[in-house]
Amino acid sequence: MRKADPPADRSRFSPGRPCVRVLVVRLPCGKVFPTGPVYLASLLRRAGAGIDIRILDLAAGDPRTYPPRSAKSRLYAEIVSFRPELVAFSWRDIQVFSPQDSDKGFRDAFSFLHERSALRRAAASLRGLGKLLAYKSTISRNLALVAGAARAFPGIEIALGGPAVRIFGAWLAPRLPSRVRIFSASELGPFFEYLGLDLPSDPVEPGIALSFLESAFPQWPEYRGATIGVQTKQGCPRECLYCLYPKLEGRSLHRRSPAAVASEIEAYARRWGVKRFWLADAQLLSVSEDKLHLEEILERIAAMDLGIRWSGYLRVSDLDPRLASIMVRSGLEELEVSLGSGSQRIVDALRLGFSLADAMRGLEYANAAGYAGRVLVNLSLNAPGETEASLAETIAAVDRIRALFGPDRVVPVVFFLAIQPGTGLESLALKEGRLRPGYDPLSVWPWRASKLIYNPQPLGSMIGRACAEAFRGGVEGQGDRILAAIGRELTRR
Repeated sequence: MRKADPPADRSRFSPGRPCVRVLVVRLPCGKVFPTGPVYLASLLRRAGAGIDIRILDLAAGDPRTYPPRSAKSRLYAEIVSFRPELVAFSWRDIQVFSPQDSDKGFRDAFSFLHERSALRRAAASLRGLGKLLAYKSTISRNLALVAGAARAFPGIEIALGGPAVRIFGAWLAPRLPSRVRIFSASELGPFFEYLGLDLPSDPVEPGIALSFLESAFPQWPEYRGATIGVQTKQGCPRECLYCLYPKLEGRSLHRRSPAAVASEIEAYARRWGVKRFWLADAQLLSVSEDKLHLEEILERIAAMDLGIRWSGYLRVSDLDPRLASIMVRSGLEELEVSLGSGSQRIVDALRLGFSLADAMRGLEYANAAGYAGRVLVNLSLNAPGETEASLAETIAAVDRIRALFGPDRVVPVVFFLAIQPGTGLESLALKEGRLRPGYDPLSVWPWRASKLIYNPQPLGSMIGRACAEAFRGGVEGQGDRILAAIGRELTRR
């Protein structure tokens, strides 16, 4: 298999002759603000004052004006117009479906596998087949965009990176021309070395300047009114069984200056009129030492009186009354909590590293501080070691949270564990024989893709039936219906 990251000496650039014109291209994906490409472009600006940088977001645009088939023409037109020395492609994600209850592909898969009605199973199979073909064509299209640019513009250097490449780079590399430089490491050092540039000493600080961004990213007005992603730190030292973030960002924590984070948010709010922000860390409060860092960021935001709202993944087990109060005052809009399970034994098996008692106490602090938004409770059903008793504990834990905040504000979000390369769950699946060594994680065939969702027997069929029953209704209230259906199944046993 071709190695993903190239040796630096293959580059045509050098410290004496660095790259001076870079086109950063976000490959088509779901339309969210391109925080990664924006941070990369800003860091490139810091690394070399004479570099011309342009961002092309192929996820942006009205699909009626820019249908998917137009991506190639838009890309080629931008290359001809901008005349870069390097086109740096960023690939955000590769998923056949997200293993959560709101994803249509996931709903169709579980309805096909577990629905009692033959008619509903048939309908789900047809919808699912369409989604699988669309998924396969998405991978093929993105590969074709990169390979096509490499062939159509032989005098331009082509590089490929991004979150999807960090996870699947070894499987993507053989499908691309050898001259495409693939960067799968979480660190940016090799990429900057390839460009003949010195990586800034504090690469966690992008140094966002909206005047620069408005010039380098002409599509920015399309994100007026959208939620903007801002990172407060990078990396995660946790070893959660299923999580990819340590591979995406590294295990070492690198915190940004609280003043710089608050200044970035203020600039977006005052200059672009942005009102909603997603704090795009792997999780807020990854470790207890993060508390003072987050407190200072939020205190600064509250003092600016920007009228913004924010959210992010939060470990509530380290929440205390002071931080809860600051969160509410600074504009916390939605509390998303990765509880995993209501059973401490399952939480420990998932290596989540917190006490359920501490998590419940943190939620009590948020309620006492006057938090008035929704509480999204992320649950990983049928995790390793799950039993009927632990499922009952999970239902009871959600009931406790409902009693605290009120039933209308608590939203259970049901996940199943996705088996991803390089995770502890992948190692477990290989050990249990669920996967074979050398398996293809990009396979779209149902009999292979289904093995990448961890839902083993003896509880898999019962939970699957409960999901299929709940999926007959709309998305609203779906998590509640799944837990209620599981509760009925448990009562009948």
